[in-house]
Parts: sequence; structure tokens; C-alpha cells
Amino acid sequence: MRTLLALLPDERDQQAFVEVAQAFTPICDGYLLSASSHPHVTLTSFPSGYDVEAIWAAVQNWTVKSCQIRMLGLLLKKGQIPPQHYSVGITIARDTPLLALHHQAVALLAEHGIAPLNPHRELYLPHLTLAGICWQPSLPITLSPIIDTLLSRPLAPFRVALGHGDDIGQYLTTLSL
Repeated sequence: MRTLLALLPDERDQQAFVEVAQAFTPICDGYLLSASSHPHVTLTSFPSGYDVEAIWAAVQNWTVKSCQIRMLGLLLKKGQIPPQHYSVGITIARDTPLLALHHQAVALLAEHGIAPLNPHRELYLPHLTLAGICWQPSLPITLSPIIDTLLSRPLAPFRVALGHGDDIGQYLTTLSL
């Protein structure tokens, strides 16, 4: 288990991300947005077991607790295990407000002596994972047209939340909003 400081979409937008993810159900190999795995953009993640109340109390002092997200396109990222594993997601622009929240989250962990589990600072790649799939590049894949609908729609600002996730990065439960 891990704890995540993340940005969550509003409920209407959450459902749109889940609908797009469900198109990957036939080739899913584990990670799939659903009613129990929530869409999110990770600001930072860290091992469970730290004082989450103190961390959330510090977040409450942030002057900015939401952020407009700009989607750039579909992301296909090669995994290592198993050999045919890929992550499918949405690439998120590294816009200044998002990067400011990311840096603030990393600094907050540093204040508590916690090392982030995810790539951070200049290595931070904001994204919203839709599904983990098993796919061989030689096999054809048909993408649902609802992906284009999602990528072209305006989104409400995402809000900062603290939650529990699993070891593959799924956001499972919200601890505080």
C-alpha cells in the first residue's frame, strides 16, 4: 500500500475517464479505472505508515488546492513485467500551476522526512492512467471514439486529495478532501 497526494476530477469528469478506461477491459491485465479505482493525477506518493493527519493538516494551509488540467493526448507507456505490459493513459501538460502543486507536495514530504515513491521534480511526468493492458505491438488494436470525445471536452478544475493506493498506483480510497 501507498499514500497519494493527488488531483481528483469532479464526479462528472470522473465518470468520463472511467467510461474511456472500460473500453480496454478485454485486454486489461490489472489496472483499470472503475468504481473502486479512481481517476487521478498523482502529485506525489509515499509509503503508508506515516502521519497522514499531519500531512493533510499542512495541505489545508496551501493557498491553492485545485488546478486546471490540460490534456495533451493518449499515452502508451511500456512496462517491464510482464513483457507485453503497457500502461494506457492521458498525458497531462506540465503547466506552471500543476508543477507548483507538485513541487509543494514534494517539499511537504521532505519536511516530514519522507522520500517520494514516484519520479519527481524534473522527472515528473503528469498523467492520468486509464488501464494496464497486455498487448503485443504486432497485434492490431481498435481505439474507442469516446477517447476523442474525452480529450476534446473541457474539464472542471481538479482538487487536491489524500488517499490510499495500491502498489501499482491505483487510487483506491480518499482519506481527506
